[in-house]
Amino acid sequence: MLEIAYWITQALLAIGALCAVYRVFRGPSVLDRVISVDVILIIVGSVMLTDMAFRRHQDFILFVVITAMIGFLGAVAIARYVAAGPHQNAPEDATAPVPIVEPAAPGASAADESTSWFAALTKSGFVPKKEDKQ
Repeated sequence: MLEIAYWITQALLAIGALCAVYRVFRGPSVLDRVISVDVILIIVGSVMLTDMAFRRHQDFILFVVITAMIGFLGAVAIARYVAAGPHQNAPEDATAPVPIVEPAAPGASAADESTSWFAALTKSGFVPKKEDKQ
């Protein structure tokens, strides 16, 4: 029974990885691509954890931790870059100021604090520069 669950889980993770790879290539925005790469890293960690549970070993635990750290730090770095302010790729006629997101109040819920970086990222108005293909 565990073997059937293992193969079903691996198949579903493979389908999820293919969908995430499609989203990386398709876009349409930088944020979609960043989130898709993060999802791929989560799927890689899940595949390793599933294999460790099925084969009853702990050989990949260091790789799972490193994969999780790379995914987290990469997402935070991209979020800070996009939400930082004026960008080199912004159109020159863009005169709208970038909104400043205030830190959450001390009495705010944990959900507000955990999603404030994403709110700043989506409100930043970042538009990637499209290259002309000749």
